[in-house]
Amino acid sequence: MNGKKGQDHRLIIGVDGGGTKTEAVLVSIDPDGNETLLGQGFSGPSNMRLAGKQQTLQSLDKAIKSAVDGHLEGGRKADIAVLALAGSDFSDVKLEIRQWSERCGFCKRIEIISDVEPVLASGTDERWGVALVVGTGSVAIGVDANGRTITRGGWGHWYGDKGSGYDLGSRALAAVSHAEDGMGPETALHGRMLEHFGLENPRLIIQKLYSGGNVRSQIAAVAPIVLDTAEAGDIVAVRIAEECVGELVRLVTAVTCDLEFSDDYPLALAGGVICGNPLYRGKLVAGLRSINPAPGSVTLVPHPVLGCIRIGLALLEY
Repeated sequence: MNGKKGQDHRLIIGVDGGGTKTEAVLVSIDPDGNETLLGQGFSGPSNMRLAGKQQTLQSLDKAIKSAVDGHLEGGRKADIAVLALAGSDFSDVKLEIRQWSERCGFCKRIEIISDVEPVLASGTDERWGVALVVGTGSVAIGVDANGRTITRGGWGHWYGDKGSGYDLGSRALAAVSHAEDGMGPETALHGRMLEHFGLENPRLIIQKLYSGGNVRSQIAAVAPIVLDTAEAGDIVAVRIAEECVGELVRLVTAVTCDLEFSDDYPLALAGGVICGNPLYRGKLVAGLRSINPAPGSVTLVPHPVLGCIRIGLALLEY
């Protein structure tokens, strides 16, 4: 199908934006409810609190333009755009994005939601339970059967994002510095980090980080190295991974306790760190299943942007 078919086909734009990347899709839905992916676009970070206004709007513009290219001709607009953006809970952020959307004119209606909501929409059949995103940062959202919603985590890397890629990387770099100063045990992370940054002296890592821009993302990018080193049996890396898993268990438990879950609940997982590493994910699920209430079904949501489409359709039909 192409974008020129009848106007009875509804067009929905979905956007999933975080501290590292942004993904946008354009989906057509016919009168029978059949969905067709028309376009897809990718770009850089769109967490305005971290990336700034200019970078965020550039990322959104690039990803959405790529997704809708050739499909919004003759002045046609998408019926709704659902933007799930990290850091969008602030009113001033939403205002900036709404004003930008009005200038662009690509949709009739825009909804700006938390980046965790589409995870729950995609990963649970009845849209209740717990959604946990573990990527550059970390945040959890819980919804009970009555629709009551709470969010835990998502405080940002300065004093939050526990168990995230940033947390793993930050702890690993601290361990390297402690080992270098003789204040901590030797660790294979020392050599792995030097290799990653292309350096011979660990004291130059901080200079490398500052010169590369977006320090938070660079630190989070070493998370796979930390987890690989832990899987190889390095004691320091194993300790870091276990401590970070413990933080994620606490995060999810805060949600289930506050919502007073008494029985098994569906758990949806998203984010490159938790979806990309079976060992880390397995430790998390094992930790959660050792306490009550425990997760029943556990669903990976590698593409939360599709949850935006589900949310958008529900809003159009409401």
